[in-house]
This record gives sequence, C-alpha cells and structure tokens, in this order.
Amino acid sequence: MTTGEFRKRQLVTSIYLPSLLITAAEGALLPILPVSAVGFGFSLAEASIITTVLMVSTMVFEVPASWINAKIGERNAMLASTVLGFVMTLLAFLNLGYPALVLSALGFGAAHSLFGLARHSLLAEIVPEQHRPKSMSLLGGMFRGGMAIGPVIGSAFIVLYGVEFGYLAAAMLCLAAGASVLTVPAVRLKATPSGQNGNMWAVARREAPKLATLGVASAIISAGRTIRLIGLPLLAIQLGISPGEASFIFGLTGFIDFTLFYLSGIIMDKYGKFWSSVPTLLALGVTYLFSFMVTDIFTFWIMASVTALANALSAGINMILGADLAPKGSRGEFLAAFRMLTSGGVALAPAMITVLTASIGLSGALASTGLLNFVGAFLFWKYLPIYAPDYKKPEETKPNRD
Repeated sequence: MTTGEFRKRQLVTSIYLPSLLITAAEGALLPILPVSAVGFGFSLAEASIITTVLMVSTMVFEVPASWINAKIGERNAMLASTVLGFVMTLLAFLNLGYPALVLSALGFGAAHSLFGLARHSLLAEIVPEQHRPKSMSLLGGMFRGGMAIGPVIGSAFIVLYGVEFGYLAAAMLCLAAGASVLTVPAVRLKATPSGQNGNMWAVARREAPKLATLGVASAIISAGRTIRLIGLPLLAIQLGISPGEASFIFGLTGFIDFTLFYLSGIIMDKYGKFWSSVPTLLALGVTYLFSFMVTDIFTFWIMASVTALANALSAGINMILGADLAPKGSRGEFLAAFRMLTSGGVALAPAMITVLTASIGLSGALASTGLLNFVGAFLFWKYLPIYAPDYKKPEETKPNRD
C-alpha cells in the first residue's frame, strides 16, 4: 500500500480497528492491576507501583521497539505486539502472585510500545501529508473509544466470573487485534523504509533541534492531558464530591471528549496544527492555574468540561507532529525517540502531582503544572513554523481561455 494508492477505508482493518482493540485491552487491564495486588495482601502504595511499571515500560521499550520495527517491519511488529499482549494478560489471569503481576505489567507496556511505534511509523509512511490531520485525529478517537469500552468489557467479565476474568477479557481483545491485522494481506501492508541512516540514538542526535523544541512541547501536552486524569479525581475527593457524582461528571465529560475528537482533525486540516496545539495548552494551563477557584460541584463540572474539550481539541496532534517531523529513511528511529519524550510526559505526570501535592498542596501542584503548559504553548508557537509548517494545498489552475 503506497502513498499513491492511499484509501482511507484501507486503514480500517489495518490500523483503526486493531488500535481500538489493543487500547480496549489496556483499558480493561489498568483498573484491575492494583486490585489484584491488594488482593495478594500488598499496600495501596505497593499496588500503585504496578501501574507505574506499565507506564515506564512503555517509555523505555521505545528503544528496542525501534530496532525490532526496523528488522521485521511494521505489520509483523504489530502482530508480535498483540501476541505479547495476549501472553502477558494471560499470565495475569493465571493469578500466580505479585511478581507475575509486575512481569505482566512490564510485558504489556512493552507490547503497547511496540504496537504504538509500528502503527505510528506505518501511518506516517502510507498517509499523504494532506490527509494526516483527519486520519491521525481519527486514530486519536480510536484510543479514546478503546479506553472507554475496555473497562466496560472488563467489568462485565468481572461481574459475571470474578476479578481474574477481567484479564481474560484483555487477552481476548489482544487476540482480536492480532486477527484484525492478520486479515490484511501483507502486500497491502508493507514495511516502511527505515533504519537507513543509523540507529535511534544517531538519528536523535542528528534531529536534536526538532526533539528539543517540538518534541519537548509534545511531552508537555502529553503530561498536561495526563494530569487531567490524575488531578481531577483528587480534586473531587478534596471538595467532598461523592464517588457517584464524580463518576457521573467524568462519564459526561468523557462523552464530550469522545464525541468531539474529530473536530481536531477538521481544525488542523482547515487552519493548521497551531490551532489545535496552542489553544489546548492555553486552556489546560489557565484551568490548572486557577483551580483554586474550584470550590463546589458546579465549578468542578466547568473545570472538567473545559479540560475534556481541550483534550478533544488536541486529538492526534502528537501523531501528526511525529509523522511530519520524521525524516524519510529514519522514520521508525526518529519516532521512537519522539515517542520516548511523549511517553515520558505521561509517565512523569503522576510523579509531578504526587511530589508537588505533598509539598505545596493540590491547588499549588495544579497551578505549577499549569505554568508548564504555557511553556509548551510557547514552544509550539515559536517552532511549528520552522520545523513542521502546515501542508499547503496546491492552488487550482484556471483553464486558459486564450
């Protein structure tokens, strides 16, 4: 499947459906990992380590993932990641104890990293630049959809059969993702040319100006969106909002996020990446900075809605940016370095909130991260025109009437 043969419908079974399913597997897995750890007799702090292991594994495995991706190609890498995800979730299902649970989280994080890099590299190659905004934002919607339906599927298995069967649901979703990739003929899902200009570290050194500016900005937007998922539940507890009320608000704002994700693609297609990235970071920054003004359930609902809208506005921005920045012949290696930064933003966000909340309180922690979002907005404003200018559609030529 080459750029010239690009058809959006070709991405459904090769990219979008597997992405939805593998993300649903993660969505089913995440809520029950700490529950299982507590069931083995460990404290809440020890149980929380497992989720951290998964996030850190996702970030660290970007390095070997780039090597695997270059060696076996994107299609085979995506297949291998679904098999690894199946094995790791099945390991958790066997209920062998805390060490096996940690190994399961470690392995699933590696599978998530390998799948994400292969998918990103493949899309960067086969989707023409003019189609990237809508195609990538749609992929962002698959992530949101997967994280929404995964816990629902997992909870259904848990209610019917028990906690450990939530892992079996995740394993089945991994298998379904692999089957979806497998149904696409290899000739239509070729490996992209990569690894031609050095390994990941060599490419990262060569492309350091891009990574140090827009790569860092992307890490900040990843952290800002993750802080929303951590800080808001803590704020709800601090305000005395009941779990039922908080869940209703998060469900409602999650619906806003999911239904409006394609808006990001439309905005980027029509107006450019600036109008997706910068307003998102400004909205998150202002909201976090003035979080001390959130004092009741009504103002909390406003804050949750604004951050959900900002999250929807930036759907797919990091994937588009990575694809636009990646040099030909080194796409996989560059994207591995780029994704290390964005995954690092996700992994560091919980630590930032924890440390800052312990020292200056939750409102101070959110305000501090709000200032960080302004730094990201500046980096996007300054360096998008330099390193990732928007695609200019060719002007239609008027017929010569002479």
